Amino acid sequence: MRLLINIDVPDLERAIGFYEQAFGLTLTRRLGPAVAEMSGAQAPIYLLEKAAGTPAAGAARQPRDYARHWTPVHLDVVVDDVDAAVTRAVAAGARLEDPAATHAWGRIAHLSDPFGHGICLLQFLGRGYDELAEPALRYPAVSEADFEDLLALRIAAMRESLERLGRFDPERARSRLCATFRPEYTWAIELEGKRVGFYALRPDGDGLRLDHLYLHPSSQARGLGGRTLRRLLAQADAQGLPLRVGALRGSDSNRFYQRHGFVQIEESEWDIEYLRPAQAKTGG
Repeated sequence: MRLLINIDVPDLERAIGFYEQAFGLTLTRRLGPAVAEMSGAQAPIYLLEKAAGTPAAGAARQPRDYARHWTPVHLDVVVDDVDAAVTRAVAAGARLEDPAATHAWGRIAHLSDPFGHGICLLQFLGRGYDELAEPALRYPAVSEADFEDLLALRIAAMRESLERLGRFDPERARSRLCATFRPEYTWAIELEGKRVGFYALRPDGDGLRLDHLYLHPSSQARGLGGRTLRRLLAQADAQGLPLRVGALRGSDSNRFYQRHGFVQIEESEWDIEYLRPAQAKTGG
């Protein structure tokens, strides 16, 4: 797909001067007396001279109006220094409407050009929009050879809770994982290519059982557990099956499962059993 940007203006010569001075665009060529092609952006920009009051489109009731107006489509201009860019644009004739504000991804200032069109000036900082994007997760299958790595993840994930209860014992952790480890029902959790956890989901009577769901402490509190669990809930829902899971008494995992619709059905000295009832079957 190739994008072209068209901007209606009431005065072509004035618009050419503004976009050259404000944003450093260059007049490439003229396509007749009322169209100017501007270069310097990732997509060509065409300035189209259209008189105020003329119909904007056959189905549009509102005629062209170059007073300040709102439109859901606008220009975002990415710059290296938003403060310097604001100064340059205002000197060329832009109107500053909101001074630059700082967000997790960078800084943004809101302006309008001399023809009423909204324009945002953006300066990315750090990782830019990547700061807002959910990191890529993968769930590759595991094998018997992965047991020691998965054991280390389980120990790291549960250590704080077990120490708080006075039950931290690496050998007990080994024996419990060994008793339930079935590679054909176990998947690693990889964050941007790095293994950060694993889960085990297997058939259990009339439903499914989540034997394990662990994340390394360095990858906790980032929404990764919730994303993974929602994936598993979707699998259960697609089959119309209930999902069972056990949680260590006193651990944060109890609140985690409760938030995702699990209800307590029984408890023992050290563990609490939860059930997420079958939902209406989806898909198909």
